[in-house]
Amino acid sequence: MRPAYSFDSIAPPANWSQLPWGDWLQQQVSAGLDNWWPRLFGYHLIKLGPLAADLNSGLCSIRHQVAIHADGGDAWGEVDDLPLRCRSVDACIMPMVLDFHQDPHGVIREADRVLVEGGHLVIIGFNPLSPAGLGMLSPSSRKRYPWKGRMFTPNRVRDWLGVLGYQLVAQEPLAFSSLLWSPDRFVWPQQWMAQQTPSLASVYMLVARKVAVPMTPVRPRWRPRKRLITSPAAVGRTAAERRHR
Repeated sequence: MRPAYSFDSIAPPANWSQLPWGDWLQQQVSAGLDNWWPRLFGYHLIKLGPLAADLNSGLCSIRHQVAIHADGGDAWGEVDDLPLRCRSVDACIMPMVLDFHQDPHGVIREADRVLVEGGHLVIIGFNPLSPAGLGMLSPSSRKRYPWKGRMFTPNRVRDWLGVLGYQLVAQEPLAFSSLLWSPDRFVWPQQWMAQQTPSLASVYMLVARKVAVPMTPVRPRWRPRKRLITSPAAVGRTAAERRHR
């Protein structure tokens, strides 16, 4: 397993059109998010990365929404160094951000820093153990998005979230196309995988909730240690002898 941190700079795609079949891919991600926008509550929502700015979040119940990335958006900022106070955001969405960043651990830790307790983190990424992962085997494909970046399995990202104490709310498949050719080709295998092997989705979505940590540690209830009786008959004779003295 390759380390999460990369010493090479990875430029993220500036928009969906830089991804293969980008319009179709954006539609799949938007359809998956439409089921979750009404379930996110609070006052502030941040959308990280250039791809997040183009996602329609009109169904979200959170009214104040800010798109943040290094090349513009509603606010300028690096995804691993957000211009926000600690515990000031109720929900954070990051589509295809971890795949194109040198330090995905740092990105998640920064999102955790600004999220309130009970806030939600939505991560969307490419799965290397999927039809889309086949492009990683081709030298020519590795020069193009998304294969020029990196892909992390959903289980690996779940482990990162677990270390920070997050509770996984949902893991959903969003697309099963290899993205090497039109998604309209090989529709039947994609439908079969969606029913039989959803964990092998080319694009997945994780929804996690930041669990509140109690400020006061819970003290264990210690019970007095009972005396070990090896020979009940001997103990009875000893007690009887004491009464006769």
